[in-house]
Amino acid sequence: MTSRLPPDLFQLFTPRPPLAPVPPTDRAPDDKPKPALSGIAQYVSELSQAPLATPVETPKQRRDRIKREHAVLARDNIIRGLSTWDPSLNLQATEDPYKTIIVARLNYDTTENDLRTEFQAFGSIASIKMVNDMDGNFRGYAFVEFEREADMREAFRRADAMRILGRRVVVDVERGRTVKGWLPRRFAGGLGGTRLGGKDLNQKEPGRFDPIMPPEPERRYVDNRSHDRSDKPPRGRDSSGNRAHQPHNAAASRGHYDSRNRDRDRDRDRDRGRDYDRDRDRDRDRRDRHRSRSPSVRPSRRDRSYDRGAGGTSHYSRRY
Repeated sequence: MTSRLPPDLFQLFTPRPPLAPVPPTDRAPDDKPKPALSGIAQYVSELSQAPLATPVETPKQRRDRIKREHAVLARDNIIRGLSTWDPSLNLQATEDPYKTIIVARLNYDTTENDLRTEFQAFGSIASIKMVNDMDGNFRGYAFVEFEREADMREAFRRADAMRILGRRVVVDVERGRTVKGWLPRRFAGGLGGTRLGGKDLNQKEPGRFDPIMPPEPERRYVDNRSHDRSDKPPRGRDSSGNRAHQPHNAAASRGHYDSRNRDRDRDRDRDRGRDYDRDRDRDRDRRDRHRSRSPSVRPSRRDRSYDRGAGGTSHYSRRY
């Protein structure tokens, strides 16, 4: 078929010339020269005089070392701080510690007016102390002093875990000047369970938390409506099926309940009888109307007036 193609198309099917041979760039492994191998006996004396290797600290060892150094530094800072810490000498504290509560975990945008608005519902407020750092930034907790101790106790009971500016707060009494041997959180004291350990130990619920106190039992909601009523004994009988003894007042109440039931049944029967009479009268009227349409049995005007009550007893008069 290709022989019949024109020359220009036949040239497309012509094979190309073969490639020119190229000498190999590498030799076989057996033809390559091999290096000369010798023993190490002549270098043993030099190895004995080599310097010893310096141990290298692994990343885990470095992390552990930094952790120990931080723990030692924190312990030294606590010891130095305890030597100069005295809450009774704090000039910025409130006047009466027994009328003061501490409000912690506040939103950093909280102002004194916000706290006054929230806590004046519990009583008259004497003063509010917002705690700031050395740069004047709010640290997230404040002290609220009431004019009466009863108002402070009311706020202590009811204001814990309340929401202020979108955050759940912790409300507690001032323990620095009222509890002997009390230490703040920065001196490895205080309350709270957010730094107990891992995620399985830290406290995540809002409100006060004392690590010394045992945890509260878990509260579970039990829906009594979901129980099967077939497990309950019949009314008026105990679990064994015998008639249960009822006091005199219970029997009287049951008799009153039975009398009400009888009255209700009597009224229901009376209404049912009235409905039956009304249906029977309606059927009689329908039959009479059908019969009156026939000319042969159509009653006279006198008979109809007589049936309406002119002197006879129609079904209307019988009913009423």
